Amino acid sequence: MQLLIINDYNMKKLLSIALLLVSLNVFGQSTEEKVWRRVEELTKAVFDTKDSVALEGLVNKYLTYAHSSGLVEDRPTMIHAAVSSPLKYKNISIERGSINIDRKTAVLRHNLRGVSIDEKGVESPLNLGILQVWKKEHGKWRIWARQAVRIPAKT
Repeated sequence: MQLLIINDYNMKKLLSIALLLVSLNVFGQSTEEKVWRRVEELTKAVFDTKDSVALEGLVNKYLTYAHSSGLVEDRPTMIHAAVSSPLKYKNISIERGSINIDRKTAVLRHNLRGVSIDEKGVESPLNLGILQVWKKEHGKWRIWARQAVRIPAKT
């Protein structure tokens, strides 16, 4: 059995291995996970924080954002509507569905569930099937298109 003597050379080797393992964990995240993380950031910015700065960084300038009601918004309208909406939301959750990525384009489906609360305190269930198209621009994934449809409540 050989003892490991901690000298400068071995310490440098140990630190190099530790840094490699940390970097693999941080940078080794799959493309799919990076896109899902952006979807979660968008969901939080729209339904929780109503953060216009976050939305500016998530949304492409050519966005087409369609609601389950049939209303279609462009980028400025969507950001303004999300930030200024009087609705509050609770129990928002994303049920991941499919994701297909081809180079710098991602097409994904997921369900979004929760409860919307209007300015009078009236609660309404929120059950949406969502299709999104994301494109990678300058190293960041940005949403280009979104279509929502109403789906049955979970039983």
